[in-house]
Amino acid sequence: MLTSAFVPTGGMPGWLAAVAEWNPVSAVVEAGRQLFGNPSAPGGAWPAQHPVAAALGWCALLLLVAVPLAVRNFARSGR
Repeated sequence: MLTSAFVPTGGMPGWLAAVAEWNPVSAVVEAGRQLFGNPSAPGGAWPAQHPVAAALGWCALLLLVAVPLAVRNFARSGR
């Protein structure tokens, strides 16, 4: 996976670091590190600088996409 969970983004090429910093898994991992008192060096992208807000934002975005699709699919099934 292209995340910063195991490898810091500082050692990655520029394009790969950008992909890893904007990955939702990286935001959740960085938020966990920050909340448990082990913050890593902040990266250049916004999600790396504000991991808790980014993790909550990714969760909200995924819910905004998944819930209407699930409701529509459930209504079509006739239950």
